[in-house]
Amino acid sequence: MKGKEVKLISTSVFAATTLYATLRYNVFKGVLWADWSTYVLNKSFALSAMTLLTIDVFRRRRTLGNDRHVLQMAGLFAAIHIVLSLILLSPAYYEKLYDQGKLTALAGTALALGAIAATTLSFGGSHIPASRPHRTSRKLAFLGFVIGVHAALQGFTGWFSPLKWPGIMPPITLISFLLGIVVLLAGLWPTRTA
Repeated sequence: MKGKEVKLISTSVFAATTLYATLRYNVFKGVLWADWSTYVLNKSFALSAMTLLTIDVFRRRRTLGNDRHVLQMAGLFAAIHIVLSLILLSPAYYEKLYDQGKLTALAGTALALGAIAATTLSFGGSHIPASRPHRTSRKLAFLGFVIGVHAALQGFTGWFSPLKWPGIMPPITLISFLLGIVVLLAGLWPTRTA
């Protein structure tokens, strides 16, 4: 894949996820605009990373080529998401993750899965063998599912009240989990070999 195509895909994904997060959180939910550059963009970086990972798996399944650039952008967005999450990690921003000032068991599990997945994505992405794109797509699909579970553990309690969703827009945790299922199924689906 050419550099311009990677930039176009990455920029388009980031623009779409940023627009979605801005509408959902700032416009409809009423999150302060002062929190846009950290809290809201953090959600956009997370969803962008998951979306790019999904795109990468589908591209690997479709072709026998191996191009790491989309995966590297997914890793970059994941790394930014981690840094912003660490900056924001407090009851003030993520009240549902805490009980009596400490992380809940679900929150701790979610963060551990996120750390494992992001580290694997960021460092493992540069060591992908070029000769086995379909086997790699299966590994990446499982990683995508782990990321989806990471998102689900943080926000599944709000999934079952769609009338309460800001702007009737599904939570980003739900979208991420669904992408995790899609990418897992895509990665496990048998491929035709010529």
